[in-house]
Amino acid sequence: MKKNGFTKIDILIFVGLIIIVVVVDVFVVSYFNKKERDIQMLSEVNQIRSSLEVYLHYNNEYPEANEPVVLNDAYEATEKLCQEGFKRFIDSCQKDILKQIPNQFFAEGNRYYYQSIDSQTNYKLEFNLDTDFKELGFLKGKNCADNFQIINQACF
Repeated sequence: MKKNGFTKIDILIFVGLIIIVVVVDVFVVSYFNKKERDIQMLSEVNQIRSSLEVYLHYNNEYPEANEPVVLNDAYEATEKLCQEGFKRFIDSCQKDILKQIPNQFFAEGNRYYYQSIDSQTNYKLEFNLDTDFKELGFLKGKNCADNFQIINQACF
């Protein structure tokens, strides 16, 4: 006599396959979210670097910061870049260079650290990536941008 319906083994196999698909989906979505965040961060780093070059054009030096400071931080007074240097949002500028230091993920723990070096003729800008960009030479972890390049190593 032939039974209609599913056996317990059929149901267990089906549930197991569903669980595997869901777990793989969660990891793939998480990876792509991190990749998207890193792409945004690299864009922000390039925007900051471009603004620092404009500052250099006006002042013949980079903004002064003898120790690493966190950018886009009210406490450090680095929320915007003016012709006179970094300032808070509420402070007025002679000329705005960057009305807001970008950092879309500041609240999530992302920090950009800036320091001027060599008597303000150069700078270092440290940031952290969650994924690899091997084709660009950027690896997961701390990366360092300066006025010439971005390299895969910590600045400080």
